[in-house]
Amino acid sequence: MARSDSECPTNGFTVEAAVDAVPPARRRVVAVAQHLGGPLRDETLETVELMASEVIANAVLHSAGPCDVVVTRTAEWLRVEVTDTDPTLPSTVAATPNDESGRGLLLLDAMADAWGTRPEAEGKTTWFEIRLEPPYEGIRESSAKAPFSPRAVAVRRAEQQHSSARPVKSQSSSVSATARDRDQAA
Repeated sequence: MARSDSECPTNGFTVEAAVDAVPPARRRVVAVAQHLGGPLRDETLETVELMASEVIANAVLHSAGPCDVVVTRTAEWLRVEVTDTDPTLPSTVAATPNDESGRGLLLLDAMADAWGTRPEAEGKTTWFEIRLEPPYEGIRESSAKAPFSPRAVAVRRAEQQHSSARPVKSQSSSVSATARDRDQAA
């Protein structure tokens, strides 16, 4: 599954269909992301790890077989794709405060710069992308001192929306032209 492309380095691996395989898989996503292009901000790594955990856990819980994880990195983007054998496309649910699940897609929507799903011949792929920033350049004083929290990342992502163009988030198989172009290039 690993591929060598200097402009768009990609690496992938398979995760067994077991809940206890999720923690090592999410850590492996982080390691692969760093290996593909050098150091990333701690905040970015924590965000990627959290979102990868959600997507991989959904694949493991809702499909009967293993899932494939592919990490692609460019100078500006990091993309994580998880392909499983269940053809049912995910949808958001109304989770109550006491529910133990049902918030994964809402988390993706709040933290990813783009995300979506696409049907496959035998299952589906759920993916997310985040825009990368240089590891230590251009960090605003308030961002450098702010502790990590999913809410803080979501707020910073919302602030970035006003300052730069970005692809539209997708909750279905339709994706933005920018993301579609990257899909075809990959």
